[in-house]
Amino acid sequence: MDTVEKNRIEEKLAQLDETLSTLQKIVPQNYKEYEKAGKALKWDVERGLQLVSEIEVDIAVILYKRLKKGIAGEEASILSALSNELGEETVIKLKERRKLRNELVHAYAINNDSDAFKQASNLNDVNEYEANVKGLLAKLAKEK
Repeated sequence: MDTVEKNRIEEKLAQLDETLSTLQKIVPQNYKEYEKAGKALKWDVERGLQLVSEIEVDIAVILYKRLKKGIAGEEASILSALSNELGEETVIKLKERRKLRNELVHAYAINNDSDAFKQASNLNDVNEYEANVKGLLAKLAKEK
């Protein structure tokens, strides 16, 4: 992996850490509190989830291009193609978060409160994703 790709991924990982940290600080302890929260907090949580999804996909596209040496296609196929490297369960969670992101951005659903809270209150898969990406970076560095 060349230095530019590695640096881009490391920058994205730093953005992911910062976004995840912010998101974890603002998510209420339970759904009842989330339901009562004002729109501003809900929008912040939803925007945080959108950013997490965007960053995860950005990293996946870079990895896909490097590992598969092809032109990146549709997001779901890129994620599926990386399931061996990133972990199947992690990829499933990424796709779920991406689906919610699309629903929020394109206003496919009117009320996503329960889905947004469910995902925002359990982001352990993001840490697993980061660990898998870092492991893959180390492996690719050895292949150089």
